[in-house]
Amino acid sequence: MRFFTGLSARLHRFIFETLILAVISITVHAQQTTATIAPEVVVTATRFDELPQTLPVGVTVITAEDIRNSTAAAVPELLQHVAGIQVRDDSGSPNWQVDMRGFGIFGDQNTLVLLDGQRISENEQASVDWEAIPLSSIERIEIMRGSGAVLYGGGATGGTVNIITKNPQSNRNGEYAGVDAGSYDTQNYIAGANIAGQNFGFIIDARHLETDNYRDNNQLRDQNAQAGLQWGSDRDRLYAKFSGDDQILQLPGALTQAQIRTNPQQAATPGDFGNTYEGIANLGGEFGIGDADLALNLEYRGKTEHAAYFVATPYRDDLDTQVDTWSVTPRLRLPFMLGSISNTLVTGVDWDQWDYDSTTSVAGFLLGHPLAGQRDLAWYAQNTSALTATTTLSLGVRDQDVTYDVSDEVNDVQASRDRDLRAFEVALRQHLGEVFSLYGKFGNSFRIPNVNDNYNLLTATITMLEPQTSHDREVGIEYQAAKTYYRAALYEMDINNEIHLDPFTFNNVNLPPTRRYGMELEGKWEIVTGVSVYANYTYAAAKFVEGSFGGIDVTDKDVPLVPRNSANIGVTWTFAKGAQLSAVARYVGEQIYDGDETNTFGQKMPSYTLVDLKLSKEISNWLLSAGIKNLFDEKYFSYGVYTGFPTYDAYPAPQRNWFASAQYAFR
Repeated sequence: MRFFTGLSARLHRFIFETLILAVISITVHAQQTTATIAPEVVVTATRFDELPQTLPVGVTVITAEDIRNSTAAAVPELLQHVAGIQVRDDSGSPNWQVDMRGFGIFGDQNTLVLLDGQRISENEQASVDWEAIPLSSIERIEIMRGSGAVLYGGGATGGTVNIITKNPQSNRNGEYAGVDAGSYDTQNYIAGANIAGQNFGFIIDARHLETDNYRDNNQLRDQNAQAGLQWGSDRDRLYAKFSGDDQILQLPGALTQAQIRTNPQQAATPGDFGNTYEGIANLGGEFGIGDADLALNLEYRGKTEHAAYFVATPYRDDLDTQVDTWSVTPRLRLPFMLGSISNTLVTGVDWDQWDYDSTTSVAGFLLGHPLAGQRDLAWYAQNTSALTATTTLSLGVRDQDVTYDVSDEVNDVQASRDRDLRAFEVALRQHLGEVFSLYGKFGNSFRIPNVNDNYNLLTATITMLEPQTSHDREVGIEYQAAKTYYRAALYEMDINNEIHLDPFTFNNVNLPPTRRYGMELEGKWEIVTGVSVYANYTYAAAKFVEGSFGGIDVTDKDVPLVPRNSANIGVTWTFAKGAQLSAVARYVGEQIYDGDETNTFGQKMPSYTLVDLKLSKEISNWLLSAGIKNLFDEKYFSYGVYTGFPTYDAYPAPQRNWFASAQYAFR
């Protein structure tokens, strides 16, 4: 492959296509036996509940037990230990960027995030509000690498993260309450309840978090609550989920190289802040009609933001933003026989409308009032066929009509664009004996330019960009038994019209062709009774195929903020009844600074290694835990930008810190 031998792009593509053909060839000759799958987990990768062994391409699941054993305090901390995923703090906010398969600073625009199957990724240059989704409310997290465009639409080129929150558990009544404490005057209070009979249930989770964080002027206060109602059986049910989040955050700003050396905890922007208020209402139902299943969701999501920058200067910049999103998503799952072949068809329609209203004022003078919208209407179908007892084939297609527009009445500019976009995916899995399987897939995906891609806030000008498209390929092999799992995968993505910031003009532009390719290796196993281990390694390359920035040729240059090498290893030791010790180590290799698209800075962001420990113990109705993050006091940052002076700015990350928690379950 390219990353081993430096083969040409044409030969590299030939090898991928040959491997895919090899998988298809093995279909004809493989032994006709059924694979053995590890402990059964239900996933929603097809927008309906499915067993993972029925899917042609695997889904990585972070379970509630994994969350309980982890040292993570938020979803991005969980995701950073998954092969193929990088996270970074590029703003001093707890809402870190999540980047699947190497898209750098635009990683969160190429990683689709869903909450209970409904998209919460933004149509602006903003990360998901991760703090609005406390870990205590999560049942599991499903991760599909390089998939999701057919079923969910734009922004899934890198992959899809679907966060499934807890539903009421039938015939169970119980409550819990807990408190966490930690470094930087961190206090976190959680409480929840599950009240349910046979056919009706109610669940609620609430949290109040206060912390000063590692940096000066980085205090965070966050309050949120999630509630769910459910009526009916598993197959015929109505449900409603509501959530609200109130976040007040101080913003410390990026430090220069000299400031980091002097005092990494200082604030570059004293007084800057951002406040966010967000609410979601998701009404849905699932009904069985013979062998078919029909589902429908109606969702509203509203967000209000007020932020202020350069507060300590005469040029205070105030931004006020209101975002409203409506969506309707009816869908159908229809099992049927075609001759002797068992099929399952999933088809549906997605309609959504996103409206954006923002004002920008400097020193009290109104500079801009951008209004933007995006309207989508899509139809999709995905059919999964069990060709034999050991061979599964999936064919999917999506057709989406999108209209996106932006205007600014203050500066008398406006523009709109209509596009008809399509995605498809072909995936095949072939089981080899009881525990091995090969899989291959290819298809395409797209990303729709958001309001900040089309509208330059600094110059109040509009440049309507074309949607980004990608042609994707992946092959892999898996081994899965009761307590052991291994996966090895190779992937490649050729991208046209990639949306990226030109650091010389400060405008987002459509790039000439770019390419991503890489390898992911991962495994889980039990060494001895009570000791389980997981490990993974990711090799990721992101290249400009051609083009220039500021007159400098960038052909074959590296895309910034994509580490070539990263790895994780974790161990959980159950050394007594209800007592566990968990340790996890994460390595992130060197990467090009943001803004250094020409690769001429001469410095790379330093690699770093982090080690976290956690000890937990169940005593009657109590769950007690304590731990240390960044055990060896690594001094590092996950985001840095080349400023051209020549130096860089960065957001220093926390050094060694501790946490402890106590939770009581009322039964």
